[in-house]
Amino acid sequence: MKTIILSLSFILLFCACGTKRQYFAPDKIDGTLNQTRNLKAKIIDTNLFSAKLSNDTAIIKNEENIENFKLEKNYALIAYQDGEFITADNDGNLKIFDSNHQELYSEKFDASVLSAALDGDDLALVLADNTIVLTNRSLGVKFSQTLTPAIAQDSRVAAPVFLDSVIVYPTLDGKLVVFSRQAGQVARDIIVSAEYFFNNIIYFKVMDDKMIAATAKKIIAFSPSKTLSLNAEIKDVVLDGNFIFILLKDGNVIKTDLDLKKISEKKFEFAIFTQASIYNNHLYIIEKTGYLIKCDLNLENVQVFKLPDIDEKMSFMGTSKFYYADKILDLL
Repeated sequence: MKTIILSLSFILLFCACGTKRQYFAPDKIDGTLNQTRNLKAKIIDTNLFSAKLSNDTAIIKNEENIENFKLEKNYALIAYQDGEFITADNDGNLKIFDSNHQELYSEKFDASVLSAALDGDDLALVLADNTIVLTNRSLGVKFSQTLTPAIAQDSRVAAPVFLDSVIVYPTLDGKLVVFSRQAGQVARDIIVSAEYFFNNIIYFKVMDDKMIAATAKKIIAFSPSKTLSLNAEIKDVVLDGNFIFILLKDGNVIKTDLDLKKISEKKFEFAIFTQASIYNNHLYIIEKTGYLIKCDLNLENVQVFKLPDIDEKMSFMGTSKFYYADKILDLL
């Protein structure tokens, strides 16, 4: 019996050693990057649209200067349009403020508001219980529909988009729901992915007559004439003109056209991508263990820089800057 136990212990130890996590180890490091300057406070929370700082100010994706706007306690900034700040807390409360911090609108919903879009007095919302809502600041709720419950979801939740006579809602159960404003009802569903867990839309953009949407398992390019798709373990998506850059969980970066036809691919062995941006004709990728990867848009001429003290949960990628803790790094 003792021999059997020792043998089993050896097998378990061998298996554990065989599955030991391997980390990104670039052949060449092109230097260590330190912050360009400091934030006035530390990042304490992030969503797909913004980062909240400990002094209750926020940073937004396009880096427009909104640093004088103060968030209320327990509120996050989920959208900023036409000079108006759309904020929400975890209890279903939603408030809109102008730049002078005058409250323009407030409402309480049955679940927390995860993403929002504004069109005049109309607000399109996605709630945490997978309810899609169209509400009006003067008239109240015009439409509400609760979809299939999302058992577990990625923290990144894409926002609805107003398109002329329709609103497209990216849902938590892997769909794009097209709502007709004229008919006041859902016109159609577009299934992006049918996974049971973590199936919310993490990326959604509209380019002319084409919609690009992704979950963590699949990306689609939808147009009135065709729907194209690519199955992959997706970490992030970045769109640049007529090209899509798909960052995968295995350290691959795939460049495609808008029809998802592969143009080029680059493998970064064992890399764990967290965030990415395209700036000044270069792709910038943050790697979880503390690196900034920079390459041209052909996925060539790669440079890797060491970034000290990176905390994925307390970092945020803007268009031309990377923010982490209380630091700002200008992209080169």
